Amino acid sequence: MKPHLESRASCSKMSTPTQDFWNCVPEEILAHVFSYLPFEDRHTAFQVCQRWAVSVSTRPVWSFTEINCNTDDHMNKSCVVQRLPQFLCHITHLKIVFDQLWEVNRRHAAQTLDMLAWQRHRVRALTIVCCGRSPDFYSCQEILYSFRRLCLTKGKTDFHYIDFRQIPFTLDSRLIRLIASSNPNLHTLLVNNHPSGIKILRPETIVEVLRVCPKLSALGIYHASLSEDVFQELLKPSRGPFLFLDIFCEGLDRYIPEELWSALIEKHPQLRVGLEFGPMVPRWKMSSILMPNIPIVALQFNTFTYMMREIQYVADSYSRTLERLVLRTIPSDDLNVSLIELASKCVRLKEIHCSFAVRQGVIDAFLLCCRGLTRYTLSM
Repeated sequence: MKPHLESRASCSKMSTPTQDFWNCVPEEILAHVFSYLPFEDRHTAFQVCQRWAVSVSTRPVWSFTEINCNTDDHMNKSCVVQRLPQFLCHITHLKIVFDQLWEVNRRHAAQTLDMLAWQRHRVRALTIVCCGRSPDFYSCQEILYSFRRLCLTKGKTDFHYIDFRQIPFTLDSRLIRLIASSNPNLHTLLVNNHPSGIKILRPETIVEVLRVCPKLSALGIYHASLSEDVFQELLKPSRGPFLFLDIFCEGLDRYIPEELWSALIEKHPQLRVGLEFGPMVPRWKMSSILMPNIPIVALQFNTFTYMMREIQYVADSYSRTLERLVLRTIPSDDLNVSLIELASKCVRLKEIHCSFAVRQGVIDAFLLCCRGLTRYTLSM
């Protein structure tokens, strides 16, 4: 890549202590610094001088790249997106973020996906994040259409990691089968999003995905998409290590026998499970899903009912594995007591987030007992 920029000599015509400092910084360190910049700032650094351009144009700077399609300066955003192709050959993990409310932002996101179909690239991991309020009757068709076209373009995709958890639109079985058939080297597929419409991802589709993608070791799906056939596919002797199962439960869920969970854990002893309960899941349904032999590492409750007994159960059943807990529920004195007990038992917790006010004793208990705690939302 040969940038049409001023030479290093022209950059230092009027030398200053600051310029002298940057001229002495090794290119490897410059590249490391530039890797933390947003896409627009990287492109700005590319235009400063030849030395910076060379450092910015290295693979470590672009390995992980986030394209944020949200801006008031739409002309500038369009220009930046158009300049993406010159760096695509360096990007391995691409994250696209856009506010779905505005058509221009959706168009820029779709254009970014189209570039992957038109240009040579090395992208192996793709994450798409929709933020903001969804416009009325919007189903994300232009984004999904661009992604389908990308998957149908022969030889243009070899994704190993796909995260669609923050796309609030229906992901149907046809799309999921297309993802699997065009990316047989997938090791992570996370499609347990929160669509506004009806979920139509059938268990037979998940079985097909597991067969087509033998390297798949991390899967995020709806609890309703699980079945005994899915478990049997994971239990096959030829199946490689399966490490993570992330599940979203919303009430219309199937019953998975406890013995199937036990067999799966015996086959894949390193397996860890994430569980999120939607706001419509009744408490009795949670009890049938929260089996004590499931190695739950992350748990989220979004139900606004009294959760004292459930928290006690979590403390007794998952103390050896639980690392992340999110609670959106109704506060009470009994719940505070249960949380203090949970803190004393689940000492492996790294994250705890409560949407309600807690007593000072709860905060003290988590800070004292959970020495590995790195992130928490606990307010009085």
